[in-house]
Amino acid sequence: MSLTPQDVERIVYRSLRTAYEKDRDVWTAPPDVVYVTEVTGCLRRSWYIRAMGGPLPDEKIVILLLGDDVHLLINSEFPLGEGEKSFEKEFQGVRLRGRVDRIAGETIFEFKTASAIPREPREHHVDQMQLYFWLTDRSRGFIVYVSKTTGQVKAFPVARDEERIKSLLDRAIRLSLSLKQGNPPDPEKGWLCDYCEFREACPLFRGS
Repeated sequence: MSLTPQDVERIVYRSLRTAYEKDRDVWTAPPDVVYVTEVTGCLRRSWYIRAMGGPLPDEKIVILLLGDDVHLLINSEFPLGEGEKSFEKEFQGVRLRGRVDRIAGETIFEFKTASAIPREPREHHVDQMQLYFWLTDRSRGFIVYVSKTTGQVKAFPVARDEERIKSLLDRAIRLSLSLKQGNPPDPEKGWLCDYCEFREACPLFRGS
């Protein structure tokens, strides 16, 4: 039997999914381990991913992998510092894990792809940087956006904010406790809602 175009498409999606999942262990982490990206997004969505798995839609996998490619290219050629370093630190019984794109001395670099360059750094990206400051004992950094449509590059400086860090660490504790108790956190309405794969299970949208 010869392959159909649909067969080939499914094989490509499967290959991309395998590449995406190879270096990610978030699905099997114990409840006392929380990842930076889980804390800075909707806590209920993070809980759903841990409790229900998911899988992510094929199209979202492709988009995420394209972003990974930009990270790989930048880190392979960026002339400053060291690239893709993982960190773990404990706070009140919760182990927070994160992987920083680039560190050069006291400065952290976080690279992001986007369709359009934002006027200001996005709040959840600033939150990620704050937790990276805490994990690495650094206090300054840059969030660098690379536009996938125009080719523009824009760097935003970010400074350490202790109050914001404390609030984010409290969120890490909340997520860990929810995972241990088996009860999802309250839903958080935001920009992610339009793209969430668990929208039908969320009480904010159930029955709408």
